[in-house]
Amino acid sequence: MNKKDDKDNHKHIDKLETGSKPCEAELRFRAIFEQAPYGIVIIDTNGKLLEFNEAAHRDLGYSREEFAKLSISDIDPYESPEEIQESMKKVLEVGEAEFEVKHRTKAGYLRDVNVIARVVNLSGSRVFQTIWHDITERKQAEKTLSKYSEHLEKLVRERTAELAKVNEQLQTDITMRKVAEQEREKLISELQDAMSRIKTLSGLLPTCAWCRKIRDDDGYWKKVETYIEEHSDASFTHGICPECLQKNDPEAYKEFIDSEKRSGVS
Repeated sequence: MNKKDDKDNHKHIDKLETGSKPCEAELRFRAIFEQAPYGIVIIDTNGKLLEFNEAAHRDLGYSREEFAKLSISDIDPYESPEEIQESMKKVLEVGEAEFEVKHRTKAGYLRDVNVIARVVNLSGSRVFQTIWHDITERKQAEKTLSKYSEHLEKLVRERTAELAKVNEQLQTDITMRKVAEQEREKLISELQDAMSRIKTLSGLLPTCAWCRKIRDDDGYWKKVETYIEEHSDASFTHGICPECLQKNDPEAYKEFIDSEKRSGVS
């Protein structure tokens, strides 16, 4: 409080003492009223500021004299006098209200204010007893917190979408890997089945130089066709070649040759 406002406050108190000397309780009440941290304002039904404490005019940047000349419409940046009257009428009907408004300071800045209003009788007239609490910093903090919360929610949504996409790709990869694994197992099974059907002969085969029999792993001598049939999927059919036919049956060979000639085979 500057010296001028302090002087004005003392003058205001002196006015109360005119005609009758205030009792100690009244002085105590006046001290509490003036030193309250929140603005306390008595307003008539026309919106005129009848009574107020230091915090009320100080928070809006006015001196006591300047503030005493104002009405609600002078500090409300949005509502017209008619709209203010309508709002006051509603409060008169219910008797009390709590709400948030914007107040304009002397310098033109806008402040967020929480208002608690109650209708009381004062000297036979109905007036509004109001308590103003500047909540600008709180509102700014709430706005910042809201933006930060929205930013976090956006990051969470984006991250969730990314994880969902990665998970979808992972599921696709797993499915493709399972299909490939199944194809591999199927191929291995087919190869194993094919291998089980194939018998091959390898290495040195002990063969008799005279009769051409082959000795098996158990030491038995077996015909060539018998050995091969046991060690492969081949089977034999028997016939006679021309040389053996000529050697062993000349007449049958002669008939065979004549038959070949007649059929045009040389």
